[in-house]
Amino acid sequence: MNKQLKKTLVIAIIALTMSACTSMKTMEATGGSLADGIIELSYTYNQYETSQFDEQDALKTASKRCKAWGFKKADPFSGERISCRDKIGSRCDVYLVTKKYQCIGKS
Repeated sequence: MNKQLKKTLVIAIIALTMSACTSMKTMEATGGSLADGIIELSYTYNQYETSQFDEQDALKTASKRCKAWGFKKADPFSGERISCRDKIGSRCDVYLVTKKYQCIGKS
């Protein structure tokens, strides 16, 4: 096997391995404010993952928290905040994704 073919094969294997690292994450309550009626849900992922979360599952979790505070349901803010949670040297090893939800409709 020639050198160029080996190199191409190694790159293809790495690409397949990296694409196989997509994972569904579960959002967990990590903060919020009763006074403001805001719930924060978060999950973490590392630099080798491509991650997603189930929007409907996260909304159910946020709504459950809001109901415990005396509200009827939760409404998601648009977008998520991504920050670095753990650094190794100058690069980020673990990312934290946080999404906010507004509690609405006092019970």
